[in-house]
Amino acid sequence: MKRVALAALAMVALAPGALGDDVPFARPPLEKSLDTYLISLGDIMSAAQLRHIKLWQAIKAKNWGLVNFEATLLEDGFAAAAMLYRNIPIEFVTAAAKPLEALKDGAAAKDPVKLAKSFAELTAACNACHEAGEVGFVKIQTPTSSPFTNQNFAPERK
Repeated sequence: MKRVALAALAMVALAPGALGDDVPFARPPLEKSLDTYLISLGDIMSAAQLRHIKLWQAIKAKNWGLVNFEATLLEDGFAAAAMLYRNIPIEFVTAAAKPLEALKDGAAAKDPVKLAKSFAELTAACNACHEAGEVGFVKIQTPTSSPFTNQNFAPERK
């Protein structure tokens, strides 16, 4: 939890001004004079979308360390969003946390079947939150390609 709080504080301190996302969950919790220091929910979710792609690439490559790393960073990002944007119902954060934990468990067990199932559950949790937040037109799916041509997803050879 300490790491999540530090990540959230770092994002607040270093983030550009929020653009005032116009969706129910994206309303900043602070006074208007202070919200210029918040990162927008859209920016947090864009980072999550990129991590979602990297997570899938790591699963496909059987890079268990990277699966764990990306799942942890997604957890941190969702926790920061929930801390910064109080209108996000906790049940949506919890719905994403369960498959993220299962992804880490699947990586530890080197279980591709569990990883694929957990990834599908994570994707469904994302889409359920988008629907509830009235941005259902943002539909997440299993990636069909990767924009990360500069990253080698193969597991480290020892």
